[in-house]
Amino acid sequence: MWSTGQSPAPNASAISPPTRSGLLLDLRADRDDESLRLLARAAASALSEAAGCALDGAVTLARPGQTPLSAGSADQAEELVKWERAHGDGPVSQALSGRLAIIVNDYSHDARWPGFWGPLRHAGYRSVVSVPLTLEPGCPAALTILAGTSQVFSPGVLARVMAFSKAAASSLLMAAQVRAAMASADHLRTAMNSRTSIDIACGVIMGQNRCSYEEAFSLLAKASSHRNVKVRQVAETVLEALPGGAPATHFQG
Repeated sequence: MWSTGQSPAPNASAISPPTRSGLLLDLRADRDDESLRLLARAAASALSEAAGCALDGAVTLARPGQTPLSAGSADQAEELVKWERAHGDGPVSQALSGRLAIIVNDYSHDARWPGFWGPLRHAGYRSVVSVPLTLEPGCPAALTILAGTSQVFSPGVLARVMAFSKAAASSLLMAAQVRAAMASADHLRTAMNSRTSIDIACGVIMGQNRCSYEEAFSLLAKASSHRNVKVRQVAETVLEALPGGAPATHFQG
């Protein structure tokens, strides 16, 4: 199904090493799936060193009322967790429910998740650990680490995975908050630019027609209704007709 392969190394400039308590991963990105992929790559890089062998990482985020998002450090890791989420019977689903899930050897006589063994082997993996990530209520997430050999997740390695998962959860929350703040700033900037265009256009109309601001705005509103466009667009049309074109209304953050 999928070939084995080592995870690509994360961009060093985008990752703050989670080697000491209190440090966060830099997961800032324009979209949720991009942040998840940065996290998957950071996990594979940091935990491969702890385990002494190459690991792949994948992150799954279950958003309320939306299709769950998954991203991996390698294609086969991402496809495997997506397959598991679609079937709902495996370690990722258990981690999303808030419980740690570990597979130390795919050839063991573990009776859990019988449908998962075939896809796991075809993907080239033998050991798996899937850890819950504590985010916002109603928005569960899971970090899954996969190895191509058996018996990788010793107590010491598992302790490193658990410690990493705490930094991962805090980092994902921080990335989401930064993304929301940037979106809010963009909306505010757009609103300010729009309002300024309208105000300047009203000033032009007031000078041309010797009327009040309210009367000038009423003229813009009537034109907006007749043309079935926004008032801002009518205002910009007025300004573009000025000698030299519309004045700049851009606000810098």
